[in-house]
Amino acid sequence: MKINTSIKKHKQTVKWGAMLSFLLVIFTIGCDSKKEVTYPDNLSQFHDNLMTHYTSTPIENSAIEDLLEGLNEDGSWKSIDYANKRRGRWPVKLHLEHVQFLAIAYQTEGSKQYHSNIVSEKIHTSLNYWLDNDFLSTNWWDQHIGVPELLLPTLFLMENELSKEQLKKAMVLLNRANIKMTGQNKVWLSANVMLRSLLIRNADSVAIASKALQGELKIAKGVGIKPDWSYHEHGAQMQFGNYGLSYLEDMIKWYSILDATPYKFDDTKIDVLRNYILKGQQWVLWNGKMDVNTLGRHLFKDEQTNKYLQLKACFEKMEMLDEAHAQEYKDAMDSKIISGNKHFWESDFQIHRSPNFYFSVKMSSKRVIGTESVNEENIQGYYLGDGVSLLYTNGDEYKNIFPFWDFKKLPGATIIQDDEPLPIIKAWDFKTQSEFVGGVSNNENGISAMNYERDGVKAHKSWFMFGDKIVCLGSGINAETKFPVATTINQVFLKNDLKVSQNNKISGQLEKNQGATPDWILHDGTGYFFSNKGSVKLESKFLAGSWNSVAKRYRPVILTESILRLWFDHGENPKNQSYEYILVPNANEDKMMELTKNTPFKIINSVNQQSVISSDGLLGGIVFYKAGETKLFGGIEVDKACVILVEQEKDGLHISISDPSHKLEKINLKFGATYKNQSVTVKLPEGDYKGSTEVLFLKK
Repeated sequence: MKINTSIKKHKQTVKWGAMLSFLLVIFTIGCDSKKEVTYPDNLSQFHDNLMTHYTSTPIENSAIEDLLEGLNEDGSWKSIDYANKRRGRWPVKLHLEHVQFLAIAYQTEGSKQYHSNIVSEKIHTSLNYWLDNDFLSTNWWDQHIGVPELLLPTLFLMENELSKEQLKKAMVLLNRANIKMTGQNKVWLSANVMLRSLLIRNADSVAIASKALQGELKIAKGVGIKPDWSYHEHGAQMQFGNYGLSYLEDMIKWYSILDATPYKFDDTKIDVLRNYILKGQQWVLWNGKMDVNTLGRHLFKDEQTNKYLQLKACFEKMEMLDEAHAQEYKDAMDSKIISGNKHFWESDFQIHRSPNFYFSVKMSSKRVIGTESVNEENIQGYYLGDGVSLLYTNGDEYKNIFPFWDFKKLPGATIIQDDEPLPIIKAWDFKTQSEFVGGVSNNENGISAMNYERDGVKAHKSWFMFGDKIVCLGSGINAETKFPVATTINQVFLKNDLKVSQNNKISGQLEKNQGATPDWILHDGTGYFFSNKGSVKLESKFLAGSWNSVAKRYRPVILTESILRLWFDHGENPKNQSYEYILVPNANEDKMMELTKNTPFKIINSVNQQSVISSDGLLGGIVFYKAGETKLFGGIEVDKACVILVEQEKDGLHISISDPSHKLEKINLKFGATYKNQSVTVKLPEGDYKGSTEVLFLKK
């Protein structure tokens, strides 16, 4: 309102002011002012679609007025520190974003700023400020991708007013983008080249760039979409919430903009895009949040919600673009609809979910990178790929918890509790020595297993995801260290409903950092059942924390929260230590007491074999860390290490089997007398499907 009031007063008191402003615009942009913009026939539809896309961007009038109010006479903004060299989300780029927003408002019919001479002047002044200074960050990405990407919309929107000198300076910046690299980086670069080529009316170059961009919409051998519908970037590293989300947003954008042009996506590309959404990205959302295990290095404030909203917008766009599958995209937005188990064998990642809870376990290996720290982001995430196991029932369990997390007590991980600062993991940096890492899934139930080896700690870790419970096992825990080794059960915000049962006696909160041998613990609707007792440490603290300790983009402001930590203390120099617990989502006191009376599973937790079978004998699984046999289901013998999931049916066994090492071609199985001592050779999946689940049925 300040801008509009000042304009009105300006017109009333100094009639020549508007005329002088208009003449200044004419002088600034030269004799080419308001020239007619035309494109050849083979590019005109592309240009029309692009302009429709830009002018459809919602811009709030109040935000535009704030931008105009904050603009200095020289074209800079008061709110921007132009000397800032921060690598991640370089704030100086906000200048180009501001100019773009002004240009959108200026060219959008119905906007208060529509074709305003004064706004035009300010757009040119602020554009010239960037073109004359050519601000550079210390990150290659900004020069080659970020700056051209933000500059191009303004050039198209203001094309009919640009001077030859402005275009000449702009082309210097745009020419820094060249088609190279792979995955989302190639998509960004190709898009910049494609639009630059459109701007100069080079149809051949548009075609080349469009082909390069769409060429990344495929099942990739390296980075990009994998055969299990996860996404990799920076090597074999799962990037659903970082590069993989940007990739999805960009592919949908270009699918829409290139529609009805000579460069439109063909049906095979759309099929890949659809599967990536419905068989990949859809799985990692829960109750308005994206799973922390899929955020990559983006452990930022409110990022779980922000990424959910980004992904939701993708579903909504695909609902309109891919009409034949509209209902599937609608369903994807409802976290209560999708249910079951999915193992992403290319990413060492597994999800188990129902309408009432969501659980995931993120592992890493010699094949798969667990995490990265780039641009001073995720600076505490050294162990984030080491079997981190997160259980959600309301979606807020880990919302903005990162400033208060002890990153050496990540849920599910087994870590030395030393007093050294955590090392910084760079991109492409392998750290675990584990080869036997993977899982098996029959789409309803699943098992993850990890022969863990890192920094002197060794352990056999497994997660049996059966129905509405998750059995977590660890054995063979060994390390030579003067510091204690801990396996963390959970680390969440402390609520007021903590209950602990010991010897069937229920008490409230224990003393801080107190040891216990509980039957079970109940907190915030999640139950922790200890079928084999074991010494559990419980700590509830009012903690101080700072986002600056997680990502350096934040100021070191101190915050406080109450945090609950549960863990097993394996002591110093542990030798063949173990742990055993069951996660119970949506638990209450009655449910936990019932588990004490009627244990739901029979569990074996030895060094060479971990197995869980339901009390009715119908569902079970075995992790063989070496060739061996089990008495379960009448006897099963294997000649190589593997993971087996078994469901007993009336006339036989439904068996799902996988090779977590990704090295085997076949596994020989031998069954007991119940199944006539049959021997079966299972031929395992090959190529990109190594490590995935093979299924067989054995009749009685």
